[in-house]
Amino acid sequence: MKQVKLWGMTLAAMMMVLGASAQTAEEVGLKMKEAGELINNKKIVEAIPVIEEVIQMGQAVGADAVDITAEAQKLLPKLYLQKGVEAVRAKQMDQALAAFEKAENLADLQGDVMTTRQAGRFVSNIYMAVGIESFNTKDYNKALESFQKGLKQDPDNIQLAYFTAKSYAEMGQLEQAMELYKQVIAAGAENSKFTKQATDAKADMDTYMLVAASEAAKAGDIEKVQTYVAAIPENADANLLLIQTANNLKKYDVVIAKGADAYAAQADAGKKGDVAFLIGVAYQNKGNNAKAAEWLRKVTAGSNVAAAKALLADVTA
Repeated sequence: MKQVKLWGMTLAAMMMVLGASAQTAEEVGLKMKEAGELINNKKIVEAIPVIEEVIQMGQAVGADAVDITAEAQKLLPKLYLQKGVEAVRAKQMDQALAAFEKAENLADLQGDVMTTRQAGRFVSNIYMAVGIESFNTKDYNKALESFQKGLKQDPDNIQLAYFTAKSYAEMGQLEQAMELYKQVIAAGAENSKFTKQATDAKADMDTYMLVAASEAAKAGDIEKVQTYVAAIPENADANLLLIQTANNLKKYDVVIAKGADAYAAQADAGKKGDVAFLIGVAYQNKGNNAKAAEWLRKVTAGSNVAAAKALLADVTA
């Protein structure tokens, strides 16, 4: 009797489940309608948990609600995307970032490439905004962390590449900075819409490399000076600094090897004369009076005109 009673209870439970399932399939549609009304009234945040409930209910029902479930799953990432936009407008960046990342993940699961990319760009822009805020307060570590996350999300974001490079440079990580700056400059050469970023990148490279070269010059490290100047080969001040440093260290081979390029880089007649004088001095010290005279004759302006004339008389005597 106990076994028969147990079987009867189980059968009754099964009947209740079947009845509930049939009823729930109809309820899935009603719940979807509820979500639709919220969306039509632009109540996106309120609609999200309702859509999520639709999906849960539909998955429990199975085949009878498969179309509604699929429609809800397709809609959900777009709703999270809109939630993120609303959070940005409210300047709630943490909530916006969470919403965009949720949208991206859900869209990726659905194979919705367009929404995945759109959400990814939003995520990237959020990280950029957070990074800029940190950079402006000179918290370069935090800024770099945000910019790196954004750039990983959107590797083709040239503005982010520029900010990432600038953060590296501020932290003294010049090799990493130069790699990204060069990418930005190349992007500007290929597409005029990146002209500003490319111009800023070139100016930054000149500034940071010249500062680094100056510090290396003070330390008497001619190899580092050459490395930094090589990164900005057209910079007149950097080239002049290299020749002056090499002369001070009596590295006359460096002056001779780099002198012509340094001379060509100068736009100012006085600085051209200064470089020419140092090249002449280098050749004179290396015993090549003919080349020394050739360069000393180029000294027609600058602070070494008189000294060049005196030295020229010596090497041509």
